[in-house]
Amino acid sequence: MTTALIALTRDQNLLFELQTQLEAGFVIVPCESLALLPMCFTAHPGAAVIVHLTTDTLGELSPGRFVAELDEAVVNSPVYGLVAADCPQRLQKLAEKAIDHCLMLPLDYDQFRRLLNNRQDLEGELAGFWSQMPHKELHGRSRSLITFTPEMFDTMEEIKVAARHNVTVLLIGETGSGKTFLARLIHELSERRDDRFCTVACGALPPDLIESELFGYVKGAFTGADRDREGKFAAAGRGTLLLDEIDVLPMEQQAKLLRVIETGEYEPVGSNETQYSQARLVVASNYNLEELVRNGSFRTDLYYRLNILNFNLLPLRHRPWDVEYLVRKFAIEHSRTHGIPLRSIEPSFLDAMRAYNWPGNIREMENVIRRAVLYCQRGMLTINDLPSPIRIAVQGHTSSLATHQAAMEMNSLHVSEDRLALNSNNIPTGMGVRPRMPSPTPQTHRPQVPLHMQQPMPSYAGSFATGQPTMESAPSLSPTMNPAMNPALSRVTSASLEARVDVLERRIIEDALQRNNFRRKETAAELGISRVTLYNKMKKFGLL
Repeated sequence: MTTALIALTRDQNLLFELQTQLEAGFVIVPCESLALLPMCFTAHPGAAVIVHLTTDTLGELSPGRFVAELDEAVVNSPVYGLVAADCPQRLQKLAEKAIDHCLMLPLDYDQFRRLLNNRQDLEGELAGFWSQMPHKELHGRSRSLITFTPEMFDTMEEIKVAARHNVTVLLIGETGSGKTFLARLIHELSERRDDRFCTVACGALPPDLIESELFGYVKGAFTGADRDREGKFAAAGRGTLLLDEIDVLPMEQQAKLLRVIETGEYEPVGSNETQYSQARLVVASNYNLEELVRNGSFRTDLYYRLNILNFNLLPLRHRPWDVEYLVRKFAIEHSRTHGIPLRSIEPSFLDAMRAYNWPGNIREMENVIRRAVLYCQRGMLTINDLPSPIRIAVQGHTSSLATHQAAMEMNSLHVSEDRLALNSNNIPTGMGVRPRMPSPTPQTHRPQVPLHMQQPMPSYAGSFATGQPTMESAPSLSPTMNPAMNPALSRVTSASLEARVDVLERRIIEDALQRNNFRRKETAAELGISRVTLYNKMKKFGLL
C-alpha cells in the first residue's frame, strides 16, 4: 500500500531526493505554498506533511504567521519539519513547539523511515495494549466488558454464570459506574438475548405513576386513561426488565413487586384481571439496600427476594488499571462517531486521566473523552484538550502527593536517626523500650502467567486471549499510588513473557510499598528480598 506525503517546499532537489530515498511505499506530493495545502489534502486525505523549514518556504510571511497558518491548515495529520541550514532561528523554535517532529538536514533517512512507519492507529495500539496484560472479558452481541482489576476477576466469572440462569440479579454501584451497561450485557449473554430489553428508571417517575408504568392500566382507570396501555412487565415479554434506582420505590409498589417476583402475578391499574410476567428481572441501586432495610425504608422480604445474586461494581477510582484501556476505547468510539481521525495520545493526557478521582465514574470519563476528541488538533489528544477543572484537580493532586512523599522520606530519616541513637546508648532495663521481634519471613509471591495469554490478538473487537493471575500475584493498586503509573511502563508493547512478568512484579512491589508506608526495609522483609534487590527493582520500574 502506497502512502502519500505532502512536501511543502520549493526546492526541486529536495523533492527529487525525497522521492528517490522513500520510493518504497511512499509517494511524494509537491506543494509550493500554504495556500495550496488544502487542495492537496482534498486529493490525498489523511496524508502526512513534510515542511521544508527555510527562508524560501516562508515567502512573505513572518515565522509566527507561517507556523500559525500551518497549524490551522493541518488538522488531523502528522507534520515533519526538515530544518535547513538557513532556517531562521525563530522559525525553528516555533516549529519545534508546534509540529510533531523536527529533523535536521541533511536528513537521516533511516530515522525518517522509522518515524513514518511507526504511525499506528489507536485500534492497533488498544489491541496490543490490553491483550498482553492479565485481564478478564465478557463479550455480548453489541458490547464487551474488559477489566484489568484483579478484584473484579472473580466477579466476571460469576456474572457469566448468573447470565445463563433465570434468576433475579441485583447490581449495586455508584452513579455512572456501569450498572445499565452491565444489565444489557447480562441480557445479551443470556438465552433471552433475542427478546426485548426494557428499562424502568424508577428515580425519574413520580410515585403515583410508577405502578402504571410497571403494570400498565386499562381504559377509564383514571382521568386521561382513554385506552388500554401495557406496562413494562408485559412489554418485556420473555426478555429482561431492568428496574433502575429501585431504592426509591414506594412501600406500596415494593409489596406489589414482591408479589410479581414470587408468583409472577399482577393486575394492571383499574383491572381485576390477573396477568402473568415471564420477564427476567435485573434491579440496580446506587445505595446499599441492606442499610435501607435497617433504616426501615426498604422491605426486608423484598430485599431477600432480590438478593439471590448480587454484584457490587467498583467505582472507577478503585480501578486504576482500567483507566488507560477505557480512555483508548472511548477515544476510538467518539472519533468514529464524529468523523475525527485519531492517531496518538500524549502520555501526559493518560497521566492526568489516572490521577483524577472521577466522582462521576465511567459516565464522566466518557463525556470528558468526547469533549477532548472534539477539541484535539492533528489527531493527537493532549492534556490541553481536557476541561480546566480536571487539569486543576490533577495539578493539586500531584502537589499533595509530592508533599506526602517528601514527608515520608523525612519521617524515614528521623526513624533511622532515632534507631541509631537507641543502639548507641545503654538503656536500663524497665525504661519502656522493648526489643523489636524479628518478623517472620513471608512467602515470596511469584506471578503465574498462563501460556494461553501468549496468543496474538487480531483486532480490538475480536476474540481476545484471557489471562487470570492469582490474587496474590496481582495485588490491587490504590488510586493514590499514581507515581506507579510510570509513562514508560503505562503501555506494554512487548509480547514477551518477561514483559508481562515485569508488569505483575511491579504491581506486587507497589502494593507492598504502600502497605509499609514506603519504608524500604519493611517492604523488603515482607517480600523476602534484600534491600539492595528492592532498590534495584524500584529503580528498574521507575518507582524511585
